[in-house]
Amino acid sequence: MKQKLDAKLIPYDITNQQARLLGYLDEQLKQGKDIVQKDLERTIKLRGSSITSLLQGLERKGFIIRNTGSRDGRTKQMRITEKGIALIDEVETAFQDVEALILKGLSDEEKKIYLKLLRITYDNFKTN
Repeated sequence: MKQKLDAKLIPYDITNQQARLLGYLDEQLKQGKDIVQKDLERTIKLRGSSITSLLQGLERKGFIIRNTGSRDGRTKQMRITEKGIALIDEVETAFQDVEALILKGLSDEEKKIYLKLLRITYDNFKTN
């Protein structure tokens, strides 16, 4: 799955981690939330310097725009550009293609069991 996604990202010169961060930003903004960098540090659980580096890369490549916050001049608010939205659409399509490939040939019941097992596995990793 990672290889398929990485191949889709090559033309955009973006890392998997940057794409995930961009997707998270998109989700939050669609919910009407203002996102500031400190929120990202807490939510994504990366150090400030790591978040800064990821955001600088996204901004330098034209996927996001960061502006000084309206409530506090020390904060940065983020907005996704049209180029960023196009990338998000491409990544979502890639995920759907990979998901279809993974589930190909499984019955509806087998798909339910497979997804249930994935959730259990995921939850096991979250608790440790």
